[in-house]
Amino acid sequence: MPSLERLIAEVEPNVITEALTRECIQIQGGEPDTAANKKRSMPFRDVECLAFSFKNLACIDNLRGLDNLTKLQLDNNQITKIENLAHLINLTWLDLSFNKISVISGLETLTKLVDLSLFNNNISKIENLDTLVNLNVLSLGNNQLSQLDNVMYLRQFKQLRLVNLAGNPICKDHDYRSYVLSHIKDLIYLDYRRVNPTDVQAAREQHQDEMIELQEREEQQAQEEKLTAERDAHNKLMTQANLEGVETLIDDMVKEDPEWPRLVQVPNLLDPWNDIRDKFNVATDEFKASILDQHNRKKAEYEEWLNVVRGYLDEKDAEARKLIVEFEKAKKHTSRVVADNPALADNQILSLKVKLMSLKDQLMAIEMETVEILDGLVQEFDRAYSELAETNKGQYNTYFTQVRDLQNSFFNQLTSVAMTVFEKYNQENSDIESLPEDARMLLQDKDSLMNALQASHDAHMQKIDALEDRLISQELRSANDLTSSNATWATKRNRDRISEIINYVERNVLELDELAGDDDGGEP
Repeated sequence: MPSLERLIAEVEPNVITEALTRECIQIQGGEPDTAANKKRSMPFRDVECLAFSFKNLACIDNLRGLDNLTKLQLDNNQITKIENLAHLINLTWLDLSFNKISVISGLETLTKLVDLSLFNNNISKIENLDTLVNLNVLSLGNNQLSQLDNVMYLRQFKQLRLVNLAGNPICKDHDYRSYVLSHIKDLIYLDYRRVNPTDVQAAREQHQDEMIELQEREEQQAQEEKLTAERDAHNKLMTQANLEGVETLIDDMVKEDPEWPRLVQVPNLLDPWNDIRDKFNVATDEFKASILDQHNRKKAEYEEWLNVVRGYLDEKDAEARKLIVEFEKAKKHTSRVVADNPALADNQILSLKVKLMSLKDQLMAIEMETVEILDGLVQEFDRAYSELAETNKGQYNTYFTQVRDLQNSFFNQLTSVAMTVFEKYNQENSDIESLPEDARMLLQDKDSLMNALQASHDAHMQKIDALEDRLISQELRSANDLTSSNATWATKRNRDRISEIINYVERNVLELDELAGDDDGGEP
């Protein structure tokens, strides 16, 4: 039977407002008065826990600005749809129990969720949780789950240790518990009961045939995923090293050659291709190794530069911090002196303002020196990195010259073989009629055959030229983009630091003026 509180809540639906949100902020520890003050004043971005339990909410909305929320209670309301939670990507704990939800949805971006409760809703299918890979606790009890095999969906969650499905129609199946224990790995609790390893073993034996087949499928899938991951990692490396398209160049040349399908039908015509292909692969492997080595050198060069920059900035920041700490100590001392002897306020505060102006000059001097050194470091990196890019450009030119030479060699051999084949099939009693139509047409007209060979050669050369142009342009552009971004960063860092210094000085001037004014106002 529903509680009196829930019956009252169902009379008139409520909406989430700023006032309600502040009321529902959860503050850990501290005095009640302090907690109440925090609720009223704390920025929403600092809120980590909200409890909207028994608030008669009909929908989820108006949670903007709560991006750092980690725990959210929306239980015991009238919510029918999971929505407007996508931006709460830091949630680890979500309670949607005792609502009227019929479909699991809207949780795809909440990948940090560890604990999810959908207890006592109207859900008939477990779905749309694939991205919640960190799920450890899942409560779906008291819903409308009626298909036992739907439990298989939960097998994908490697971290799942506690599952509650009690109170669903599937629980009436006499194989329910054994099916769940055999199909969901590493459960510790099921339906509020600790899982006994003996029961798990018995369940797996009961479903042995199905489990063997399932494990075989999973092993095959794992192998496919491993190969896919390796391929993706390799492709990513090729892109980062600016080698995209090099490994597939020879295949792409054939694939995009409009004449190749016709030429391949002429007997023995393309025999020279196999030898050229082998030489091409050797050249490509050597080129890849060289460029990958350069790629590692560029990464090392950049990392070394970053370490030098960080080390220098840390040193200058420590120097500036020391000066600021000294001033802050002087400010505290002045505040105590003025509080103890207001008559000294003017002289003390004037003296501190002089120190503040001196601090400003010192901080500005540190920053000017930092700007000069950083400018030199940026220019030095630009020179060294540009040299590596130019070296790479030379290697690209060398490689593509080799590829063109191989293609020209192939074309010359192809032309020679074509003449031999043409003469063979234009003799009396040749079996030219037994050839495919495209081959016969080429071998019956010498000009057509030569034109086809030339078109094929031109297509290959165009593919080679296009790839060389793209890779060299990308190499130089990437180097320029990186050096430009370094310069942009250095300029922005300088502007931000100058702004910080000015704001710090202005803030302290106001504080000192306020201190002087307070003491003036306090004199009889």
